[in-house]
Amino acid sequence: MFNLGFFELLLFGMIALIVLGPDKLIYAAKTLGKWYGQFRRISDKLQQDFASEFELNQLQKQFETEIAKIRASEQDLKNRLNQLQNDLQDGSKQTLQTVELTNNKKAPLPLSGRFFLLGDYDKKRRLPNAPFLPNYKA
Repeated sequence: MFNLGFFELLLFGMIALIVLGPDKLIYAAKTLGKWYGQFRRISDKLQQDFASEFELNQLQKQFETEIAKIRASEQDLKNRLNQLQNDLQDGSKQTLQTVELTNNKKAPLPLSGRFFLLGDYDKKRRLPNAPFLPNYKA
């Protein structure tokens, strides 16, 4: 942490022994150990808090992106439903119009205004065209 070697620590211990004396050195070491323990606990707790806060922020960002996707798909579904509803209304209007037209229309005479298409078999069996007879009345 502070990049201290064995000899530096030994030097600090000898200076503390000279300054504090042997009786106060034990009490000072205990107090220093308690403070170091409290410092370690507080720093570990802060690291855990930062890690959990970072993780919480990541989860919140993911949550917001998922909600945005859900809202976009919800809007798309609403648009599709509105389009289908409009199509159904248009279709029902058209069916009502055709029903009204068929109810108002007179019944046609059978085979009037109809054209018949002959198949190949019927074309072969058909009678030839009538011969051309010139009109000699002039």
